[in-house]
Amino acid sequence: MRALDLYERLHECPLCGLSTDLCHDQGKVDSLFAGAQVETCWITFQRERAMRKYEESGTVLAPHAQTANLIPRN
Repeated sequence: MRALDLYERLHECPLCGLSTDLCHDQGKVDSLFAGAQVETCWITFQRERAMRKYEESGTVLAPHAQTANLIPRN
């Protein structure tokens, strides 16, 4: 919640990280960008895969309280 509070105080969007003066103004966005493309963040992919495996284990006590850490290769 502190991160969200910081975003709001800095007028930064918690979704895109840009200024809300820009990203909440469709006219400005449309004048700057022709569209978007979908890419994959492979770090998030690894974390989501770990969370899905954990959820499927049936041991989830608080479904929104978990975090996932990456395991470095040696």
